[in-house]
Amino acid sequence: MADGNGHSVFCTRLSDVENSVPEGGTYAGIIEGKDWGAAVTKLIIPAADEAAPGRISEDVFKVTLKSCITEPVQRTITAAYMSDGFLTLELSSGPADTDSNLFQYNPDAGFNTWKSLYEFKIESPLFSKPVEKCRAAVCPALEGFTFKKITDGDSTLSCACFEPHGTGRTPLIIWLHGAGEGGTDPSIPLMANRAAMFASAETQRIFGGNAYVLAPQTPRVWMTTGGIPYDISDTTERTKSSMYTGTVKLIIDMFIAGHPDIDTSRIYIGGASNGGYMTINMLLNYPGFFAAAFPVCEAYPDSWISDKQIAQLSKEHIWFTAAGTDTVVAPESYMIPTVKRLRAAGAGDIHESYFGKVVDTSGRYRNPDGSPYEYQGHWSWIYMLNNECFDNGVDILHWLAGRKKQQIAIS
Repeated sequence: MADGNGHSVFCTRLSDVENSVPEGGTYAGIIEGKDWGAAVTKLIIPAADEAAPGRISEDVFKVTLKSCITEPVQRTITAAYMSDGFLTLELSSGPADTDSNLFQYNPDAGFNTWKSLYEFKIESPLFSKPVEKCRAAVCPALEGFTFKKITDGDSTLSCACFEPHGTGRTPLIIWLHGAGEGGTDPSIPLMANRAAMFASAETQRIFGGNAYVLAPQTPRVWMTTGGIPYDISDTTERTKSSMYTGTVKLIIDMFIAGHPDIDTSRIYIGGASNGGYMTINMLLNYPGFFAAAFPVCEAYPDSWISDKQIAQLSKEHIWFTAAGTDTVVAPESYMIPTVKRLRAAGAGDIHESYFGKVVDTSGRYRNPDGSPYEYQGHWSWIYMLNNECFDNGVDILHWLAGRKKQQIAIS
């Protein structure tokens, strides 16, 4: 799943694997982004001659995850079938199944990393020997994204970029990751929180069929003035701005310059947690530049925002999202008082989605008592990235796609 430098190595199209010459004793792992991370949901194996369709069933195979921290763990196979000369084994996964999650938290670095040795052993009486060699890691959600690095003075940021295939004036969506997705691998911000969904067919359709996506990645956290995480909390009000503020703006400007079809009246910016802080920070530093913003569980304390800044922000189009059970960034000190002050200042287009808690809405994951699985309260980005935030019958993505600079603000 990763090379020797810790950088992700993916194919993005299964056809690239299926159309190549099959190698016996190998498999391809299909990676899907989930609300809770990413998982290998399927194993694709070149079929042996003796693996006739009539003999294929879940109980004929055994899949073992070899690279667990403690000892190998047998995975549950939920389906087995043949297709176009390949055997497919579907695997169970879920938020409570930590072995299925491809991410692990690195406490020394302070953020998530891909599990470097996520290896399977596939056994069956239909095989002459176990299948143990991973031929490819296929991540369809990353199709169309390119990764690059941008240096501005002493700051170097990684960046993921998606370029649509359409023509005409095209909006730009900017996503700013949370603290757990920092580092030098821009695939992580896209997959750890499902931010790759901005390039999905459904989201692209909402934005008129085409939208650029830009996802910068800081090597540490956005909330720093000198490279030490969270040293920003000790500074004065005038210096609550991230050291990466100018670099992020440079990346945006460079991207726009390189893509003249971008509609500069439709540039949208948002992010979760630490990225929510950075979203507010960018609004404060570049007033009127963005058509709209969508901070989620934002970590910009209301106490840091002056009345003058509130008056400035009241002119922006902003949709806030948070959950009452968030103990990491308590809404009572962040979103709630800020929204109240913005409305008191006469803000014309401020929206909020405030959830009591964060639960699974897909119906796939449940607690032992049968109730929907409950996530950490900080994970309110799940609702936003599933387009489940509504106000007056309008969902957040349609609202966002309809914002344009210099339009008349509507409530």
